[in-house]
Amino acid sequence: MRYPNLKAFEKHLASAAPHHLCRCYLVLIADDQERQQAIQTLLRHLPDGSIQRMSGAEIKLIDLFDALQSPSLFGGEAVVILDECEKLAKGQVESIIDFLEKPIQAGFLLLGARGKTPLAKAAEKGGVVLDLSDEKPWDKEKRISENLFERAKSAAKRLSPDAAPLLLERIGPDASLLASEIDKLICYVGDRLTIERADVYRIAASSRAHTLWQMAEGIVWEGTSALDPNAFHGLVPALRSQLSLGMKIASLIEDQTPMGEWAAHLPKIWPKTLEKRKEQAAQKGVSFFKKGLDLLFKIELLSRTGSTQVGALLDLFRSSMSSYARR
Repeated sequence: MRYPNLKAFEKHLASAAPHHLCRCYLVLIADDQERQQAIQTLLRHLPDGSIQRMSGAEIKLIDLFDALQSPSLFGGEAVVILDECEKLAKGQVESIIDFLEKPIQAGFLLLGARGKTPLAKAAEKGGVVLDLSDEKPWDKEKRISENLFERAKSAAKRLSPDAAPLLLERIGPDASLLASEIDKLICYVGDRLTIERADVYRIAASSRAHTLWQMAEGIVWEGTSALDPNAFHGLVPALRSQLSLGMKIASLIEDQTPMGEWAAHLPKIWPKTLEKRKEQAAQKGVSFFKKGLDLLFKIELLSRTGSTQVGALLDLFRSSMSSYARR
């Protein structure tokens, strides 16, 4: 079963829980925080049990299968989350597809990926797929706006209809930044029950996302050293976006794709910017951006598993990127 929108997926979970849930779910969402939020929604509907998190960037499949079939000492079934499935090796993907050919007898397998994966067909056949990989920009904005209204409602506040579009306009469609801004607004209005458009003007700084974007561009493309440790969780998505863009351009160059076909791969980049990035990407090469994405994933994982030294993690990223550029 496949769901192309979050609301339908959530309705499925509500109706299937607790006795008719599937054993396998696949979540396809490009944004890491939104994907994690969808997985958290899934977890809230699953019965209590041990949870193990794994990454496709570094996994031994025997550990995955053992974890899935190992019941918790405290009762309940095992829940195994395998994120970053797009980083699995071809042989690993084939092994998981073979595993999914037969119904899972125990435990729950939750898969996550940033985009299309060969696992989708097997997961859809034996489980449920939430696929937002082809979500249109206007559908994403509508979904994010609805999330903002719900977040305000959960705090007993009403977000006025004209405030949400202004938030998106000033902050952009970054889920983590928007969540932070709506929380600030909830605190700002205090005892008032409604968050107005004027409150957004006063509190939501339009320059923040722009500043983070500039910082990420400087680090990835220019090798500048400006970093703000306090902006770690907002900066990571901006860095990933720049590295992914560089990877696409460098791959197009390496594959000798005709320039006339580039627009289909890069629909949202201005021609003048593309010309500049083309020269830079050609100089840096595919390996530079790939190493950067791998390293970014590792430091983000460290930040989520207890490390509070986000400044040191950013310093590691900056120095490593400089060393990659010199090779």
